[in-house]
Amino acid sequence: MRKHYITRILVFLLLISYMSISYAQNITVTGTVVDNLSNDPLIGVTVREKGTANGVITNIDGQYSINVSPKATLIFSYLGFTPQEITLNGRKKIDVSLESTSRQLDELIVIGYGVQKKSDVIGSISSISGKEINHTPVSSTLQALQGRAAGVNIIQNTGAPGSTTTIKIRGTGTINDADPLYVVDGFIVDDINHLNPNDIDNVEIFKDAASSAVYGSRAANGVVAITTKSGKQGKTKVTYDGYIGISNPWKKIKVMGLEDYALMQDYINGTSDYSADGRLYMSKMPDGTYFYDQSKFERLDTIRHNSAGNWWDAITRTGLKMQHGISVSGGSDKTQYLVSTSYYDEKGIIKTSGYKRFNARVNINTLLAKWLNLTTNISFTNEKRLTVPEGSGSILKQALYESPMLYLHNNKGYWYSNNPLAVLDKDNDKVHTNRLDMNLGVDIKLCKYLTYQFKTSFYTVHYVDDNFFAVWGLDEDFTMPYSLSSVYKYQSIANKWEVNNLLTFMWSGKRHNLTMLVGQTAEGYKHSYQQSSRHGTPSNESIFHYLSSAYTGDKTYGLDREWTAIGIIGRMNYSYNDTYLLQANIRADGSSKFAKNNRWGIFPSVSLGWKFSNETFMKKIVWLTQGKFRIGWGILGNNRIDELARYTYLTSGYNYAYGLGNHSIWEGSTATVLGNNNIKWERSESYNIGVDLTFLHNRLDFTAEYFNRKTTDMLLRVPTVSSAGLDKAPMTNAGTVKNYGWEFNVKWRDNIKENWHYSIGFNLSYIKNKVINLGTGNEPVYSSYLSDGSIVDYVTKTAVGQPIGSFFGYVTDGIFQSYDEVKMSAQYEVGKNNFEQTTKPGDFRFKDLNGDHKITAEDRTYLGSSLPKFIFGIPLSIGYKNVDINLFFQGQTGNKIFNVMDYYLYNAASGNVYADIRSKHWSGQLVEQKHIYFPLNIDASIPDLSNNDAPRNFRASDFFIKDGSYIRLKELTLTYNIPQHILSKWNIPNLTLSLTAYNLLTFTGYDGFDPEVGKIVGTESNNLNMGVDQGNYPQVRSFSFGIKLSL
Repeated sequence: MRKHYITRILVFLLLISYMSISYAQNITVTGTVVDNLSNDPLIGVTVREKGTANGVITNIDGQYSINVSPKATLIFSYLGFTPQEITLNGRKKIDVSLESTSRQLDELIVIGYGVQKKSDVIGSISSISGKEINHTPVSSTLQALQGRAAGVNIIQNTGAPGSTTTIKIRGTGTINDADPLYVVDGFIVDDINHLNPNDIDNVEIFKDAASSAVYGSRAANGVVAITTKSGKQGKTKVTYDGYIGISNPWKKIKVMGLEDYALMQDYINGTSDYSADGRLYMSKMPDGTYFYDQSKFERLDTIRHNSAGNWWDAITRTGLKMQHGISVSGGSDKTQYLVSTSYYDEKGIIKTSGYKRFNARVNINTLLAKWLNLTTNISFTNEKRLTVPEGSGSILKQALYESPMLYLHNNKGYWYSNNPLAVLDKDNDKVHTNRLDMNLGVDIKLCKYLTYQFKTSFYTVHYVDDNFFAVWGLDEDFTMPYSLSSVYKYQSIANKWEVNNLLTFMWSGKRHNLTMLVGQTAEGYKHSYQQSSRHGTPSNESIFHYLSSAYTGDKTYGLDREWTAIGIIGRMNYSYNDTYLLQANIRADGSSKFAKNNRWGIFPSVSLGWKFSNETFMKKIVWLTQGKFRIGWGILGNNRIDELARYTYLTSGYNYAYGLGNHSIWEGSTATVLGNNNIKWERSESYNIGVDLTFLHNRLDFTAEYFNRKTTDMLLRVPTVSSAGLDKAPMTNAGTVKNYGWEFNVKWRDNIKENWHYSIGFNLSYIKNKVINLGTGNEPVYSSYLSDGSIVDYVTKTAVGQPIGSFFGYVTDGIFQSYDEVKMSAQYEVGKNNFEQTTKPGDFRFKDLNGDHKITAEDRTYLGSSLPKFIFGIPLSIGYKNVDINLFFQGQTGNKIFNVMDYYLYNAASGNVYADIRSKHWSGQLVEQKHIYFPLNIDASIPDLSNNDAPRNFRASDFFIKDGSYIRLKELTLTYNIPQHILSKWNIPNLTLSLTAYNLLTFTGYDGFDPEVGKIVGTESNNLNMGVDQGNYPQVRSFSFGIKLSL
């Protein structure tokens, strides 16, 4: 027994000795584990010595350190990535790049009612990751997408908080609603501006018929499909993501101050002229010298004390914006969840303007059984917007051209007239929106090859616009108000439901892959609104800001609108040997917007693809990772018209006389809009040819594509004669529009040594728009106008052979220098002497284009288009260890802007003018009462200043047309990831700090506020008046500081 114990002790001591020797021979291995494509460090990768329990995990920087045998084999494993085994052979530093399993199988792209491997996609789809836009400090998703996809032109209509955005995919396809179709998590929605950009996981933009045809109806102008974030399997993760920042206009327009304005008024009223040094004096001494009459300016101190002086400074402020968001996500292998909330608050640079939004979202995915999966998405949005006058009544325009002599208050302390500050104080316009979206999806695996999907959604939007316009104050006698107060209320409720039943068949053979989709969709929409207004409340107090407190002018309107639609879907995807690809779609849509005889439309498409890099003869080209050629054709439909377009409108309130002699007066109704029961689907036919290339082991991507799209049976209101007595012409199918062009996208990414990485991209698009015909007679369509008393000049004209919404007007030909020149021109008024002539030296000379020796409306011509020829985006990034710098440039060229502000700020008859006008306007002297003008500024670019515009110098002409090209440093972001060795002290897994400058630099020749000019805001808003600058709320430059914290 004693020997037995001694033996055990000796064996134990030998083992301890062996282990000590082995441990002494171990080595410490360190390294970094990164994603092989993005080069981002991977956190939490398991690094384990094969055959043992010895292991560690990587920190936030992807770094690890492990003590192992010199001959050990390390296993690197991470959920969602392919494991790697590496034998050390004595090495002490091992850096590893793991390949995503999803990437290895090929990245999945969302397509209509399904997903597809990126390498198998043969439609034209641009994909933008949520990571590219989540950090952008803007209120809407579309703003964040601007410039990031080739062929997609996104314009922020104004810089007002919560303002709308215009998006055009491969041109303007129609005169009517040319916006794309929006799809969120597989369901069609009316808008995406309410979404929280931080909730977005991915955005796909369908640009051609092949990719959009499965949506058939309303997809003629492309599709923007958004997938929101979802929970991932793993422990619960809590994330805070927020920022705070300030904003200001990146540019200011200078107008005359009080003294210069007074001098100008004396000049245009003929009481003085300029001295040799350019200063304006009141009178001229007999000896030829000038005397500065100070007495006329003694009252300026009084005016200065009682006026704002600079109205721009009076109505503006430093803007403020902030966003705070918290998300909780996680799940098991059965259920994954994400719950997020966010609050956005922006105070605009114009006083009283602002926008607030609260978002809440719950996304849950549950695997109830191996064959049954349930998906539920619920979101709620509350928006509050404080607006200021825009469009033709822009408060900014008023602030610039308002006289600096205008008093703020009268001597009783009331607002003096409708000065800009008074407008902001008294015009209380508040817009409230509540929106609830609910989606449910059920996936049932019927058998190995067959899956059934039931998807249904419902959303409701409650919109309220409350406007109270206060009394200005009392008149000069302090007995009557300048105007009565008014109360206006508009409220609407919109409800939409959608049901989809889809059956998907998937089969794969040795060389064959086949996927077929058949399905049925149904949707319905109802919109009810009511608007009321009254005048004359007891006071301006907020307790009287409701309709029943006013006593006169009761006006109430209301209407219900409703439509339903049903669709039948069919799609087939086939590939042979992973080399030859075919996709065919067909969709039949029926819409209640059309009469029974035209209710249904059939929309087919087909596309072919060839992965030539998979051919045997291409295998030797090692630098080509992937190459694919694709071609597509298809027809899409558009039914975006008024639900009541096929009905005749009857309007009451018209009096009719019946009988002869002592006839009776009866009130009746009359048709103001004629219906048309024969209208049918607008159709858009397109084809495209493209190539996708990837080089040098995924470091270089290149895509190039040509597209051609023609819209026929365009739905529009063809102009009718005024004697028809109609408010609107009937809707009809008339007109053809063509858009064609090309686009390309290139991106390079690589590493520099061990800790550096960088990427650079460039997308460029050329788009040409042309109207082919406008129906019988090809009558042009006019829109947007300048009003000069009783004379109206239209600004845009849609005509055959020109782009939609082109600018047109008169052509200037210099400035008249003498009455002799006037007498020789088409503007000379025969039979009138010099005193009676409207046109005089110092006025514009206009070209007589039709040669009839008259300047009439027939001399107006095409002046340019607001549609850019080229649009582009340039993303750049560089990173070193924990620091990343991202820059994004965006711009456009070849477009024109009609600068309405020049109409006011060069026209002294309307109010204040540009500060530098004295060096630009034509000026002359009156000598010996002979009314002969000798020019003092013969190189002038604008007409002589005048207290009226009798010769109509400022009629719509090329004088207002400006080049709208620009390039903008849209975003500059500096990001710093706090190292793990610092955070570990507080048990924090991830903390990121960021500084972002938005709209930092803009390079442009445009002399207005901003070259990014979209639709006119207000009732004038449509595709026909893009690029008309009415003194829009300017784009802002902002600086923000952000924090992202994960727990």
